[in-house]
Amino acid sequence: MRESGQNRRIMVGYDGSRSSKEALQFAAEEAKLRGAELRIVYSWVAPEFGYAPGALDLEEFAAAGKEILDEAAARVADNFPALKVETTLLEGNAASRIIELCGDVDLLVVGARGHGGFSSLLLGSVSDQLVHHSPVPVVVVRW
Repeated sequence: MRESGQNRRIMVGYDGSRSSKEALQFAAEEAKLRGAELRIVYSWVAPEFGYAPGALDLEEFAAAGKEILDEAAARVADNFPALKVETTLLEGNAASRIIELCGDVDLLVVGARGHGGFSSLLLGSVSDQLVHHSPVPVVVVRW
């Protein structure tokens, strides 16, 4: 629970998908309306199969995640230049890691579908987990 007097903060889960771009736009607009800061979060997980032991360069995954976050922050800066934005790169299960960061946010925003493999689903696995387990209100943006 946040103490009174702390800055307002809206957090958005972002993975570069069309749905997350819509969520980013919504979150930035909401942050502007509320006079809040915007935290953009991306989480990556190294594949568990399909690679020979030692063949993965985890720094490449982190670098790719940083590029995704930089693109998102630039998008926000272009459209909302006065908005205070921070980015957070995480390693691990996206839903779990995002929930860990909810202690200092007022609102969590996610897209309905990310880059997962089942586009026919109405809600992706991460957004579904966040809706059911987040300690703060969640907005799921559909496109």
